[in-house]
Amino acid sequence: MARQILFIDGVGGKRYMRGALVRYFERHGYTVHCFDYLASRQSLDAIKQNLMHALSQAAQRGEYSVIGYSFGGVLLRMLWNEISSAAIQPSKVVLLASPIGAMRLGARLRDWRIYRLLCGECGQFAADRAQMATLTMPTVPTACVYGTWPWLGALGILFGFGFAHDGMVAAQEAAPPAPWPAIAVPASHAFIPSNPTALDAIGNWLTATH
Repeated sequence: MARQILFIDGVGGKRYMRGALVRYFERHGYTVHCFDYLASRQSLDAIKQNLMHALSQAAQRGEYSVIGYSFGGVLLRMLWNEISSAAIQPSKVVLLASPIGAMRLGARLRDWRIYRLLCGECGQFAADRAQMATLTMPTVPTACVYGTWPWLGALGILFGFGFAHDGMVAAQEAAPPAPWPAIAVPASHAFIPSNPTALDAIGNWLTATH
């Protein structure tokens, strides 16, 4: 079983924000490495290049698992063919509140100046139905953990509460097609990386035999 985890953060996420997640998995015997980026200033190509380097480093240290949070999961899927070709793929993947298809929130906001400034090319990619449709699921055991607590986030304000979502990503956007496991937890998007129920679900998935 892999005893190291590479956590790929979402847009705007930083290492110092992930203390609860790091402490949780360190208590369970893992070494956790965090990858973050600055979507407002870095090009998507530069971010992917840096992530590929981080994945290569993880593979050099031995067997590892990946948690791709929000757009971090999208980045992992964008690179999957390269990762597989280089034989540096993780043993397991968790896509945490990560959109599988285009985000309706991104499509609504993609032309807003503040959204473009903060999210850069990453935000535009996540909002593009055709581009998101080109991404495949990882070919190693993969679970999708996503939130259904809608009260914190712009999705509820702009689209309402007539469907399941975590405040940013709709449940139907984060739930994978069969046969990939889908695990819904009562958590909001911003806080799901530190949510105890989500962390337990991830931990159980990583230690289970698949």
